[in-house]
Amino acid sequence: MLEPFRTRFRYPLQDFLLYSRSGPRIIRLSVPGIEPKEIREKRLAKHEPAKVIVVGSGLAGMSAAIEAADARAKVIILEKAEKMGGNSEKATSGINGWGTKAQSLLGIPDEERLFERDTHRSGKGGITHPSLVRTLSIHSAPAVHWLQDKFHIPLDMVSQLGGHSAKRTHRAPPDAQGRPVPIGYRIMSTMRARIEKDYSDKIEIRCGSKVKKLLHSVDKEGIRTVAGVEVECNGSMYEEVADSVILATGGFGCCRSPNGLMARYRPDLLAFPTTNGAFAEGDGVTLGEDVGAELLDMDKVQLHPTGFIDPKDPSNSTKILAPEAIRGSGGILVNSRGKRFVNELDLRSVVAKAILDHCENYNYGKLAGPPFAWCILSSESQELFGRPALGFYIKMGLFESCADVSEIALLIGCDKDNLRATMEAYSDAKNTGYCRLTEKNVFPADVSLSSKDLIVARVTPSSE
Repeated sequence: MLEPFRTRFRYPLQDFLLYSRSGPRIIRLSVPGIEPKEIREKRLAKHEPAKVIVVGSGLAGMSAAIEAADARAKVIILEKAEKMGGNSEKATSGINGWGTKAQSLLGIPDEERLFERDTHRSGKGGITHPSLVRTLSIHSAPAVHWLQDKFHIPLDMVSQLGGHSAKRTHRAPPDAQGRPVPIGYRIMSTMRARIEKDYSDKIEIRCGSKVKKLLHSVDKEGIRTVAGVEVECNGSMYEEVADSVILATGGFGCCRSPNGLMARYRPDLLAFPTTNGAFAEGDGVTLGEDVGAELLDMDKVQLHPTGFIDPKDPSNSTKILAPEAIRGSGGILVNSRGKRFVNELDLRSVVAKAILDHCENYNYGKLAGPPFAWCILSSESQELFGRPALGFYIKMGLFESCADVSEIALLIGCDKDNLRATMEAYSDAKNTGYCRLTEKNVFPADVSLSSKDLIVARVTPSSE
């Protein structure tokens, strides 16, 4: 009954009293799972300042470091690469949240039950843990607001991407000069600057420092207690003790060794390219496993449907991610015959499987590459995504410009009539609000037979 009071005001309410004339006279609602500030202060006042080591400097690691510092801890961030950011710095589509201030200001209706339903559906064919889905849902809006309020990151653009039933993916608009602002880079650079400015006495950052093992002890009952880390830096080893160690090293998409994590848990994905940086080797997983940590759901590695194929270097096993927002802005997918085959805004797993099932392999020379699709953006889609941001991909040669549909058919090498029929059918589906072929019912932008100034890219499923 009280749920609408949280989200249907101009600014979502987090804590309020409701007075009623009958029944219970006063009801208090606060968001479950969110600790009130006054209770947090009382709790922290009872503890001595701790020393915390954070392994990894992506968004999870930096967030953990800042939260620990705000809880009066002394923090050391250990990053094996020579610079911070990890895969978080490469993210471009945005961050999902329901019940946010941005949604309220834009008049976007969304509900907790819809967010949780969509999240459960995204685990199609696998496992979703209800308690984790609930935690993600409860903390989604506070996470967006934390970035907005604490770091002044303008997450004001909200769009509907694959697998979602509402517009809830938040990203930043272009800056005052009209330059693109990749949201991952924006968040990470802002947090770095904030640490250097306001946390230099609380957070120490050590790049080029690879954690080799966790220091731990085992008591007579066999209980292990982690007490620090052993670190390799510039060819030397040293030990660093701490009250707590937080592992935030990310996934293992680039762990491609014969006995590595990918070979152990998802050998079927070894043949696919990856969008991960070379640093994503699952170091934290291995460190935890070495001291007896139980591993869960290790086979749940995502195959993202769209990694860019660079026509100048098609065999490169590391791809640049073609972000979800490209399809969320109206980009459509066709195969080498010029035919659509999937709802572009369906679950990533569904779109990836459709490309594997309906598209031909990308051949370079005598070698057969992975199955791939052509992603087509109309002028309207380009505006919706943001031309400045697209300029980055165009400059790298990942998109090619085509004056009209006939020129796209020539580039693809497909029958012109096939592609013309595809465009006509898509435009008709947009006008009626439903595509019978793919069951698509959200059409962010139009692309039709008369569309001009289009751009086209080659995309292939890639592990994340």
